[in-house]
Amino acid sequence: MKSSTTKIKRQFFDSLKRGTGEAYLILKANSDIDFSDYLIKGGTTNYALDQQSEGSRAKYIYGLIKKSKHRDKIAKAILKKLMTEKKDYWGLEQMFDLAVLFDKDGLIGAKEALYSRFEKNGRPNYEFCGQDQIIKLDGLKGLLKVAEVVGRSLNKNKDDWEDSWRVDEFQKKNKSIDAYKELEKASRKNKNIKSYLESIKSNKRTPYKKTKFKKFTYESVKQKIEDNKFRIISTDRANDLSDREVKKLADDFLAEKEQSKREAYLRFFSKRQFPYGFEPIYKIATSKQGKKSRLIEFALDALRYFSNSKIRKLALDNFKTRRNPCDYLSLLVSNYKKEDHKILTDIINRSNDYDYIHSLVFGLIDIYESNPTKDCQLPLVTMYSKMNCGMHRADIVEIMQANNVLPDDIHSELKFDSYVTVRELGRV
Repeated sequence: MKSSTTKIKRQFFDSLKRGTGEAYLILKANSDIDFSDYLIKGGTTNYALDQQSEGSRAKYIYGLIKKSKHRDKIAKAILKKLMTEKKDYWGLEQMFDLAVLFDKDGLIGAKEALYSRFEKNGRPNYEFCGQDQIIKLDGLKGLLKVAEVVGRSLNKNKDDWEDSWRVDEFQKKNKSIDAYKELEKASRKNKNIKSYLESIKSNKRTPYKKTKFKKFTYESVKQKIEDNKFRIISTDRANDLSDREVKKLADDFLAEKEQSKREAYLRFFSKRQFPYGFEPIYKIATSKQGKKSRLIEFALDALRYFSNSKIRKLALDNFKTRRNPCDYLSLLVSNYKKEDHKILTDIINRSNDYDYIHSLVFGLIDIYESNPTKDCQLPLVTMYSKMNCGMHRADIVEIMQANNVLPDDIHSELKFDSYVTVRELGRV
């Protein structure tokens, strides 16, 4: 019995860290098991791989906490950690979000804990965070508190500044309140709010205007490459160029000797097929380069458009010899064959490390978006079970849905996922 409980707890925590809805279903089916320790860890740590892009998982964690018999104990432990945590910014942001949810649910002490940690902003070694949550919690009162605490920091650091974005957003959502007038009134008696108001007025955020993209041309791409400013281009923008313009870029690439510029050309040809066949790029992909060079990496990506036995062999050889062959996955985009799903699954199963798994997901998505097949199920389910990136989990689920191979057990947990797009896919 003990070993069974341990296994269930391990399975629960694995799901929680990845952010999948399985954790909710496990909790629901095992109400007699105390998952408190894992829920506290999940509440105080944002386990998403890219926390900035994916955002806080507070709503997901809160949904789990509400299903627990020990919700008050868990909430109090999270609030205690919030008050003492100094540096984990994304963990703090998540705890601030949870504090708002706890307070809304009537938990005594949630607001006090939130304000306690917020007041510590500006102290040495303390991450500055929680502004949005304070405003969400207390409206105008919260905005004035943000102005006071940020202004205090501005007075200590004369080179620092604050722009008007947060106040302008508050004003949009609260049209009945004149936010600037209220700040002006409060600033007469509070020097910190005065400094805050002066700073946001001096650094007024201009409204975002959607700019029309200029059509890319040979000249514009060439100039960016010459200026070492060519970083990334979408397939749509690369397709702006005519075939004649693409050939001119290819000619320039073949004549180019400088490494950084050759890398830039290959970035372009990873989004638009090289017009003179694969051999010149294949030669780079199989060459020896210095440790700082990315020529091979970009050359491999540019070979994605070509179907040839030499390219396929290059992929298979490196799948065998490299512990992490992520750069070589793109070679299968145009060279995928039946039974390759077994090879890809073996590669995924080499490690459970989140960074390793995430390094493979781009190539895997490219392969199966270009090669619709029911065989995608095994590698994609394996990837789903190991990955803690909600954004790419959504891509994986979409591919399985498109191929009608999404397992029922995964479909049943999607609506409880940590990532909003995945939850929406659960309604399909």
